[in-house]
Amino acid sequence: MERWIELNNKILAGTVVDTRFDTDALQSYFQEKVNPNTVFFHDLAEKIRYLTEHGVWDAAVFARYTPEEVKAVFERAYGYRFRFKAFMGAFKFYSEYATMTPDRTRWLERYEDRLSMTALSRSETVEEALELVHHLITQTFTPATPTLMNSGKANTGRLVSCFLLQDCTDNLDSITKTLSFVAELSKGGGGIGVEVSNLRARGESLRGIQNVTKGVMGVAKMLDNMLRYADQAGQRPGAGAIYLSVMHADFQDTLNAKKIASDEDARLKTLSVGATIPDIFMDKVRAGEDIFQFYPHSLHQETGREFTSIDWSSEYQTLADNPRIRKKRVSARRILEDIAVTQGESGYPYLLFEGNANRANPIPNVGSIKMSNLCSEILQPTLPSYFHAYGQESKDRIGLDVSCNLASLVIEQTMHSRDLGRVVGAAVRMLDNVARSTAIHEVPAVKRANDEMRSIGLGAMGLHSFLAKHELIYGSPEALEFVDVFFAAVHYHARRASMELARDTGFVFRGFEGSRYQSGEHFAQYLERDFVPHTAEVAALFENHALPTRADWQQLVADIQQHGLAHSFVMAVAPTGSISYVSHASASIMPITEKVETRTSNKARTIYPMPHLSADTEWFYEEAYDMDQRRVLDTVAAAQKHVDQGISCTLFVPSSASTRTLQAYYIAAYLRGVKTLYYTRMRKASIDECLSCAI
Repeated sequence: MERWIELNNKILAGTVVDTRFDTDALQSYFQEKVNPNTVFFHDLAEKIRYLTEHGVWDAAVFARYTPEEVKAVFERAYGYRFRFKAFMGAFKFYSEYATMTPDRTRWLERYEDRLSMTALSRSETVEEALELVHHLITQTFTPATPTLMNSGKANTGRLVSCFLLQDCTDNLDSITKTLSFVAELSKGGGGIGVEVSNLRARGESLRGIQNVTKGVMGVAKMLDNMLRYADQAGQRPGAGAIYLSVMHADFQDTLNAKKIASDEDARLKTLSVGATIPDIFMDKVRAGEDIFQFYPHSLHQETGREFTSIDWSSEYQTLADNPRIRKKRVSARRILEDIAVTQGESGYPYLLFEGNANRANPIPNVGSIKMSNLCSEILQPTLPSYFHAYGQESKDRIGLDVSCNLASLVIEQTMHSRDLGRVVGAAVRMLDNVARSTAIHEVPAVKRANDEMRSIGLGAMGLHSFLAKHELIYGSPEALEFVDVFFAAVHYHARRASMELARDTGFVFRGFEGSRYQSGEHFAQYLERDFVPHTAEVAALFENHALPTRADWQQLVADIQQHGLAHSFVMAVAPTGSISYVSHASASIMPITEKVETRTSNKARTIYPMPHLSADTEWFYEEAYDMDQRRVLDTVAAAQKHVDQGISCTLFVPSSASTRTLQAYYIAAYLRGVKTLYYTRMRKASIDECLSCAI
């Protein structure tokens, strides 16, 4: 075993946690592993020449700048004398992000090199690059993994790796097109969400022949196999999720495919499952009543409409009363219980509360929110595409799909900066560049949406570690107040930056006209009161921060109405994974699961004590499995008021938790306005991380 691993393991070797061994492991790792195995260059010019000639760095990036400007960016990065704060951060970066020689024996990049290349490639001017590298090195925010890993490289992967497709309309041409799109995205390491509620249920008619259709599971199995086949040349397993409405007649069959005891031939091994839940279903659950599930083809034959176009809240009873529409009666509570049972076994399905998402949808004039992504934080309207047979491509209608352009604020460093506006503005400009630099030509509906809607998703990580450092209890009134004030301020500055880009470039996203942005309705809460601290503890945290007032919001709304917005959406909180270690922060806005994490990689055990863990702070690091999950839901709900998309919200429950407890959490989340629930994690369960979206 390597010496740095042995030192790292000594953190837990005694009766108490000794974080001094983490520092020793970090020093040993650099002295004995990284430094001796990093390719040496005499100067920056030699490094750039070598890496561009060998096809590692993209020469086009350097063509935009003078040699002096490039040097200034690298010198600024190295001038901060950055040091990793924990062994795990350095280990993750050099294991997963830094570029190595083709035989993977030596490193070609150091941390400063990777961030300098990201800053240069994601900027238009040297001034922007200098500002961006400042934020990347000081870790006020961090781009999504594909953006950080691939920016500035030649012949490498995409800048985004998370996509939503609503191409699966109810005909074979669309189904085969969708399979092709999934393969194209998966081979590049993409994680894909696919909406399948428009597909005929099992046993419906086809060409007038009764009881012959294979149903949703037929397509789901093909998607499942495709994801395993197109796996980025074996470097990363394919990852995808289907979203299916609980109102669909095939919902139970699909849910059963994620149960441990399901038949091997029917089981979905790779494909994740998400459940789309309308208000009417939750109403029936709370009332203890039965509900009808509908057969999509029968529904289409009677109404001429597709399943996902139905507004279940207003149209359910009319459709239920129509004897010509095929349907089946089920117990709503029994369905919710079945969801809880399946989550207890496998962590699935994800839950999307359709009513909560669409009540907050700022662009209903574009469409409704029908699905989410692989990590359940992306919530945007999608429109289905319609594809025709070979030779009839001119009849194709390209809809709106989604690519997820993501980054996360590091809460501790953002607060330490004393300038929220500067940090958020830089993050939005970087994400705008990512959106403009992304063109997924092989999936035209994704390209169209990215070009026209230019959505971005700025999130946050490190909430629990920040609260613990300042001796605040996760989910306490003071902690909830901090979340409320922080995310309100982030929302203000993100909208302001988007307005300024629209004003300065003339680009306004398609759909702004007629939106709740244009009317001002989306910003009503900020015109009614100030989001400022009321307790002394939280006020002290925001000391020297200029928080937006109602007057600031009034002016911003007027500016938005005059100039428009460059982005249809600006915020989404993703389940940050490896990048949280690099940034030395707890993951996303979720509570920690362990005060000292243990990870096994390549048969080596690595230990990661939480940031700032000490005798003084350990009491504020209550582990997620030990707390009432209503505190987690309260935290997510406080942030959700200001996040225009979603928040990847995980429930953490002990293995002894009953299905009744899980159902109570679902109802509590729904009533709090939470839009989605991601995994449910049992203490002893092991569920793979979301590899494609985690940032």
